[in-house]
Amino acid sequence: MKQALRGTAIPGSSSQKSAPDRISALPDELLLHVMYFLTLQEAAQTSLLSRRWQNLWASLMWLNFDAAKFSSMRTYRKFVNNALLIRSSLPVPVPLDAFWISAECDNSDDSLDYSDMHPWIRHALNSKAWAIGILKHFGPKPLSMQGYPFPFTSVYLKILGLCHCSIDDWFAQNLSSCCPLLDDLDLMSCAIHATMFSSTTLKSLAITSTQTEKDFPIEFQYLVINMPNLVSLSLEEIPRRNIHLMDVSSVKTVSIYLYSLSFSNSQVQCSILSALSNANSLTLVSPSVYEDVCYLL
Repeated sequence: MKQALRGTAIPGSSSQKSAPDRISALPDELLLHVMYFLTLQEAAQTSLLSRRWQNLWASLMWLNFDAAKFSSMRTYRKFVNNALLIRSSLPVPVPLDAFWISAECDNSDDSLDYSDMHPWIRHALNSKAWAIGILKHFGPKPLSMQGYPFPFTSVYLKILGLCHCSIDDWFAQNLSSCCPLLDDLDLMSCAIHATMFSSTTLKSLAITSTQTEKDFPIEFQYLVINMPNLVSLSLEEIPRRNIHLMDVSSVKTVSIYLYSLSFSNSQVQCSILSALSNANSLTLVSPSVYEDVCYLL
């Protein structure tokens, strides 16, 4: 990259002064393609090269804000806010394809809450992003979206990934009605308070639960999954939730992990296997006295 930009660096010899700026002469589409392979911070720094490059990076359609690249969560928060402010001030609105937030910084004991992320997600949705993810989140408790309008209302959203979030029935019900094109949902290390997930559009569902039971209500509840068009299912046992697969008749690939003995009895396993009788590939892992049991169909 430095060699490619040598003609635009600090002037040296007379031959360098007269050398054409071939990089800046490239069309925007090609320059943005090159920036796609840079980190977002590196892409933003190209604004320093010349007026031709100023804020060109803000037209990128894939944005990945990774807090691990920053010295503190404060500088990360400031960078994201400034980046989206620049995008909002572009003379012509630029749509987004994908918008990713990784809010985990090894060098900071600070964390983000949902009040920080809400305007970021709104920007992504207003820019017609079809893929949105909070891929990493560090904090003392799961992110809660209560008190806000449902944040993912969109006729464009197809892929949604959430990490360390609180997922309740309010979220599950709105997800089904407010995201008519959503077909891929990944809930990573989330606190699942919902009792039912129902969708006619989802084709892929993955749920990994938080490891501590303090994030869950004391009362025992069922988790019902009713998704007749689901093709891929990956599900970890959720504390104090008895899994009930209502309609997953189209599912082809399944992985289910049951960790506690209370969920690994034959009645639970037979109920799951019966509901997934049409699957081409099924892995059911559960504890026994000596070793895990793995069923493969």
